[in-house]
Amino acid sequence: MHTCLQISEILRIIFAEVTQVTGGGVQPSYALYHLALTCRAFREPALDALWAHIPTPDVLVMCLPQDARSQPMLKMTMENFDQFECTPSGIAAAFRVRLLRPLTTDDWATFQMYARRVRSLTFAKYDAESYALMRDRGLHDSAALALLGSPALPFSPFPLLRELYWNDQRDVLLPCLQRCISNSLTRLVIHSELWPSAMVDLVAGLGKACPMVKEFRCSMPPASACAMISDIVTYWDDLEILEMGVVNAQQALQHLASLEKLRELKMLVPEGHSLDEDLASTFSVKFSLDEFSITAARIEPLLAFLAPLKISAKSANLKIDTASNADDLGQLLSSLIEHFYPNVLESLDVWMARPTDPTNHALSELSASIFQKIRAFTGLTNLNLSSIHASMTDHELLDLISAWPKMEHFYLNTAWDWGVARLRVTFHGLAGILERCPNLRSLGVDLDTSPPHDPPVYVDNQYTGIARDKVTELNVGSAECNDVETIGSLLAEMCPNLISIGRACPVNLNYEDPSANNEWFDGEAKWEEVRGFIAQRRSGQLEQNNV
Repeated sequence: MHTCLQISEILRIIFAEVTQVTGGGVQPSYALYHLALTCRAFREPALDALWAHIPTPDVLVMCLPQDARSQPMLKMTMENFDQFECTPSGIAAAFRVRLLRPLTTDDWATFQMYARRVRSLTFAKYDAESYALMRDRGLHDSAALALLGSPALPFSPFPLLRELYWNDQRDVLLPCLQRCISNSLTRLVIHSELWPSAMVDLVAGLGKACPMVKEFRCSMPPASACAMISDIVTYWDDLEILEMGVVNAQQALQHLASLEKLRELKMLVPEGHSLDEDLASTFSVKFSLDEFSITAARIEPLLAFLAPLKISAKSANLKIDTASNADDLGQLLSSLIEHFYPNVLESLDVWMARPTDPTNHALSELSASIFQKIRAFTGLTNLNLSSIHASMTDHELLDLISAWPKMEHFYLNTAWDWGVARLRVTFHGLAGILERCPNLRSLGVDLDTSPPHDPPVYVDNQYTGIARDKVTELNVGSAECNDVETIGSLLAEMCPNLISIGRACPVNLNYEDPSANNEWFDGEAKWEEVRGFIAQRRSGQLEQNNV
């Protein structure tokens, strides 16, 4: 064997190339297994690479002797019918890996020999339906508890664990989660459906238990636990990404603002949050981030929470979980310039929940003047206001969008179809948007598809205006489609590479009785015909060019 292959650093580089990295994560290649058996020099680094990323916990038992673990059934036969309890849960359990006997000292030594190599461990979300239908062939709960919750193990069976993704969302395996926590963790994701006191205590202690954390993502805890959990961030000085429930304490917010490496922050506004007037005059926090995201139940607590914040961020995402009236929403949009640096912000997304009362559309309809202050964000390349109910003329919209010549993705008033007549963007306005935004890639406007009679679209439907090859996605809002060929021809000339056409969803969509929505589905089919017409026309032009 060549001398260079005896250098462990070189072997690790080679084995890293063998490891498969996909969009879903890192998948170890079984070529590593064969390399580990090739020669003694390859064994240790190959096993380190093979066991570094564990995508499912059932892999952990594969190192145990065959008489210690079950073989999960691939299908049910008459021969194995008597091997499980004849109940739905018993049948489903037979398809999961179980321990057949207590583990011996030698078994534990073998397990630890491999567990100490694990750098990344994932517990996938428990899917009750897949489990009941016998599609879930993971590790049985009893085996997981015996393996990871056993007192025979040291506090953490994975001393070199760097990444832990806990998506099980149940509390039954909480002892396993406790065993996986170690001071070596740098990335920790915890999504829990239930929050028993033991889970709250565990998360509240993560600050001290995992001082090296750089990325922490956690689902929303109960309101009673928010104050306790909020303090954990004060222990992390190397934090780069934070996504958790409430970060409410003044000390916690100031600590986060002081972190130079923090680039992504996602949080919730505590329910009932209000700003103390005395605190407002003295409390001020400045953040410098790449991405800032915040979710609130209503606009009022969101405004109160944002009041002391100045945020230098490239991307801002604001989500409100309940529909709001025009006055509150207008106040929010107008206040954004006070909290976000206009020369930094490149992407802005303001999302409103689906309205529950479609009869009050006028109470939430915004006029063009409400949007004037966000014109100050001249560097925007992405603006998503699709859920915001607005009414404006072509002239007003074009005046607004002229402030954003770098725009690549623009959506306004295309999420919900109120089922009422109002001002919409004509084909003339659509052409104006394309002219003012040369970098546009996706667009959503509430389109007026009535027969056009004004330039740049003539009576004979021959378009002679601006075309944008980069535009591939279009949302037409609540637009009707009464003439597939005419509308398709116009859109094909404006956006020749258009491949996707979306529509607004009715605010009163009947999910219980789909037949009540036949008119909307008929419209969906019409717009699918338009998309097919454009695709066919594009294919024809390509064939013609190749002749």
